[in-house]
Amino acid sequence: MNCESKSKSRAFLRSPLALTICLFCAAGSRAAAQSGSPKLTTAADLFADQPKGLSDKIVAWKLNYVGEVFGNPSGGDRQGAVYNGYVKFGIGLNLKKACGWDGASLYANMLYPHGPSLTRNFVHDLNVISNIDGYDSARLYKFWFQKNFADDHFSFRIGQMAADKEFFASDSSALFINNAFGTPPVFSQSIPAPIYPVSAPGIRLRWNPSPAFSLRTALFSGDVGSQTANQHQTRVHITSQNGALMLVEASYRTNQAEGATGLPGTFKLGGYYDTKDFADHRSGVQHHGDGGIYFVADQQVYREAAKDGSARGLAAFVRLGLVPRDRNLVDFEMETGLNYVGLLRARANDIAGVGFAYTHLSPREQEVTVSSVSTHHEAILEASYLAVISSWCSLQPDVQYIFNPGGVTRQRDALVLGLRLNLSF
Repeated sequence: MNCESKSKSRAFLRSPLALTICLFCAAGSRAAAQSGSPKLTTAADLFADQPKGLSDKIVAWKLNYVGEVFGNPSGGDRQGAVYNGYVKFGIGLNLKKACGWDGASLYANMLYPHGPSLTRNFVHDLNVISNIDGYDSARLYKFWFQKNFADDHFSFRIGQMAADKEFFASDSSALFINNAFGTPPVFSQSIPAPIYPVSAPGIRLRWNPSPAFSLRTALFSGDVGSQTANQHQTRVHITSQNGALMLVEASYRTNQAEGATGLPGTFKLGGYYDTKDFADHRSGVQHHGDGGIYFVADQQVYREAAKDGSARGLAAFVRLGLVPRDRNLVDFEMETGLNYVGLLRARANDIAGVGFAYTHLSPREQEVTVSSVSTHHEAILEASYLAVISSWCSLQPDVQYIFNPGGVTRQRDALVLGLRLNLSF
């Protein structure tokens, strides 16, 4: 980051605007914070993508702003701090309310990530410290049509979409800020894919034969936006050279039906296949296609008997991913962690969590990249606390420790500290 960027970051931290925002959120009355806040089960409930209330309205909209300060006081390539921001505006149209078309809806949103990257400028880690880190550009992110059939047991969606909101997701891992807990590294580090901050034209089918079981599949064009090509994502360019990406995921939910008394859990098994050609790390020979499999488990392991209707308790999650070694940078990954909703007696909706992520680099990649470096993985330990101030505001202090940043480099282990502000209207 240059001197000008550093100056801007420091100026923001000292500015009356930053202080006013934080004080304004914290000054929301305690009663409003407790009664007006959503009843959370996981962080994913707070960070839902689509606007609420669309089933009852013709049009519904949602505006999100995320602002954060992150720095590495030790480790990495060099020390520094940055301010990053993220704006998302989404709008949905209920076609049943608008024109009587039952089960049909339209949705579109746009993104504007902005600010320098702590990963690129200072730490040089593999997985990216912040899940809002993206190239600065306003862009159309999603624009799709959806039609539900058979009492919502079957759903069809077509348009500009992203894969990471409907596939791979662990509800409990949504709390954590490091990108390793978002899209699986075996996927994000392997293929050009429709995941934040880019999307692609696609079709998605979802089948829910029962409240407990669901099956979904999607087919995407291999043409995704980037910082240099289609950066605003307003062009549709489908060619055989870009290939196609197919994903399939089965999900099984336990103790989540109305009236269930047991501890809820969700278990997912999925896979993907990309039809493009991929070069072998060792020989350079082209392999046709690339794919992988993954498993996700979310399970509440303890629930308090809360009289206020909140979902206080402890939940655990784990996610595993595996891909071929010969054509992928990352061949294995594992993320796991614990979340506690309502850890503090007076804060029923706050979520405290600790997570650990392990990303293993392919042995062939290690041979080609730098054979003199013995490290073969990157690992992340993250602790985070989501303080829900009101239904539209939350603050999240976050601590990360990055072991072997970059995996095959000689960067020092990095300590990263940050504070995130979430606003949602």
